[in-house]
Amino acid sequence: MLINAYAKINLTLDITRKRSDGYHDISTVMQSISLCDELELTKNKDGKIKISCNKRGVPTDERNSAYKAAKAIMEYCGITEMGVNIFINKSIPVEAGMGGGSADAAAVLLGMNKLFDLQLTDGILVDIAAGIGADVPFCLLGGTRRCEGIGDVMMEVPPIPECFILICKPPVGVSTALAYSESDKYPQDGSFMTPLMVDALSTGDINKVVEAIGNRFDDILQIPDVQIIKSLMDEYGALGSCMTGSGSAVFGIFKDELKVKEAYEILKPYGDVFITRPMNKQ
Repeated sequence: MLINAYAKINLTLDITRKRSDGYHDISTVMQSISLCDELELTKNKDGKIKISCNKRGVPTDERNSAYKAAKAIMEYCGITEMGVNIFINKSIPVEAGMGGGSADAAAVLLGMNKLFDLQLTDGILVDIAAGIGADVPFCLLGGTRRCEGIGDVMMEVPPIPECFILICKPPVGVSTALAYSESDKYPQDGSFMTPLMVDALSTGDINKVVEAIGNRFDDILQIPDVQIIKSLMDEYGALGSCMTGSGSAVFGIFKDELKVKEAYEILKPYGDVFITRPMNKQ
């Protein structure tokens, strides 16, 4: 079974409150993009989960989200006699805010559902996904969605108009825990971007969508590499640009193919660069 695990970006990301359990509630519009990891799933007869990956530094044990997903679905369905070998051909940058691990986990759930002929509904898969990680339910369904809570409460919204989405991931990484810790020092003042983005998407006007882009972590952290990349994207034709998630990848939205290709060449010295398109739901 071969299956693609699509990355995501956050068109908006608001932090609405810090909860009593230490987690944070967010309000965000997430968007699937065409950049993906490729997963190969094969049944084995020893009942074990075996992970391998083309990139060094990616854990291949129970710390890997793909492992957690396989374990969760096997436990839910009572699969004990058969196991699964999972090879991850990784293209989504790590520590980027692009949901690479969550996308891999979602792909494992979808892939094993078909490979083992489990016939689980989307609702059941989403419930399993929610126990693995906050972004996994979104990556399971994909498309354009408003997500609330810790990201697990989802509402479908109108899709983003056709465009090119340029990604640049600088070498610097960002700790999600540190990003939230910094955000606690500067609580959001009520100027939330997510409702504006939902309204903008409903118009089908890419220029209005770009006006509504915003990320609270980008505002707070002001990572120098991120700010340089955003300036270059804007200079070379992006309608708008922003950091995604807690960073450090930056996306720029382009309408013109020649301009996005020019910006791609300009940004190569600044990190890993990808030209992508928006993806509809899985």
